[in-house]
Amino acid sequence: MSVTKTNSSEIDNSNPHLLKDAVQDFLFQRQQIAKGFDRPNWLQTGFRDFDQAFGGLRLGSLTTLASRPSMGRSALALNIAANAAVSKNIGVLYLSLEMSVQHLVARLLSQLAEVDVQDLYEPQVDLSQDRGMSVAIQRIASAPLLLFHSPFVDVVSICDGVRKIKKTTPFTLLVVDDLGYVDLTAKDGQEITSYEVVMQALKNLACELKIAILLLSPLNRELEDRENKRPIFSDLPGMAIARHSDMLLFLYRDEVYDPEGKNRNKAELTVARNDFGPTGVIHLGVELKYHRFLNL
Repeated sequence: MSVTKTNSSEIDNSNPHLLKDAVQDFLFQRQQIAKGFDRPNWLQTGFRDFDQAFGGLRLGSLTTLASRPSMGRSALALNIAANAAVSKNIGVLYLSLEMSVQHLVARLLSQLAEVDVQDLYEPQVDLSQDRGMSVAIQRIASAPLLLFHSPFVDVVSICDGVRKIKKTTPFTLLVVDDLGYVDLTAKDGQEITSYEVVMQALKNLACELKIAILLLSPLNRELEDRENKRPIFSDLPGMAIARHSDMLLFLYRDEVYDPEGKNRNKAELTVARNDFGPTGVIHLGVELKYHRFLNL
């Protein structure tokens, strides 16, 4: 089937459009995929199995990555940001509500230079580490990665700030690290209502700006009391998180609970909800001393 490209690809989701135009745009995108071009409207994470099975992160959508502490969700998010900005030259805004910009830079250099982040704070590094640092600094010198630190802020301020940055600096991926540090103060004292507001605001922002948003979220500590500690929906601090996420990811490392077990240096990334296709589990390698995850 031959498909002629029309302006339907520039769809404004706030306006109606004819079904025939939407179908034509869909067929054109399939044609591009068949020719081996990058999937339109998708951002590749750099993690092969995830991108092949689930497509990556969809533009105009909200993806939530949730885990308990020490699983490495911030490290994984920064990996994805670096894979996009450094390896693919795709604009990324990493909004940290907890870590300072200097802390983020240290983690980023640790990933790319393969230098233990603790060594970066030493007065001197050895020759191999120094070489690795030089190469890493050259790689990130022109990478379109914006790092921004804004502690304990409400979602309205987040969205307003992101819109302001987008007007002057283009980016395709926004990482919000993380929901546990968003100001959830609600007028009626009901925190669950605030989760609804936060999730809906971020989802609308993704659609409005046509970007992929990766939101990090903690999980309730109650899961530590059960034998199987792999996350499930009810471990989320609010069910609005699952309801409004276009894709919901759970990150789990068995090594956290069984340091000498057979799953050392491995992680499970579970796609628990996916509005765009299948769910399932992929496995990643882990080198947390470098704050990075690896394809297996």
